[in-house]
Amino acid sequence: MRILITGFVAFVIWCFISAWLYNDKLLPVIKAPVPVAAIPENQTNEADSLMKLKAMMPKDLQIYFEFNDAKFKPDPQNNNSIAELRAWLEKYPSSKLSVTGHTDLVGTPEYNMNLGMKRAQVTGKYLEGLGISAERIVTDSQGENMATSDYVTKEGRAKNRKTVISIKMQ
Repeated sequence: MRILITGFVAFVIWCFISAWLYNDKLLPVIKAPVPVAAIPENQTNEADSLMKLKAMMPKDLQIYFEFNDAKFKPDPQNNNSIAELRAWLEKYPSSKLSVTGHTDLVGTPEYNMNLGMKRAQVTGKYLEGLGISAERIVTDSQGENMATSDYVTKEGRAKNRKTVISIKMQ
């Protein structure tokens, strides 16, 4: 019986000590507020305004070409998109148009790079004819480097023969 009473007393003492440790030492640490780094208000506003600006930006315009050809064929649907791009340039004078020429995989890389540049230049000249200043147009060629479709099928190769007109903010 003495062992049972000693065990019970030890158990009660252990309960009091563990309850004291939990309530007085552990709970205050758990419930203590965690410091949170404050984000400066102007940074979030700048990031938000940049995201809103990019969301309002007109989508890239893609103009497709025939195989081994750099002749530009005007399309009324493209003219509507070009009007949006022109309006954007008027509203934001620091922005420019990037005209990038692309080709399919047929031919040497040097030939395709030159063909892509010819396509970009022809498209740039067309944009100049529509009233966009030459200083606001940047032409470039990616040749066969940045394929957006496959090179296996005829349709896939045709989708890679294009110029992409996009807005670049500065």
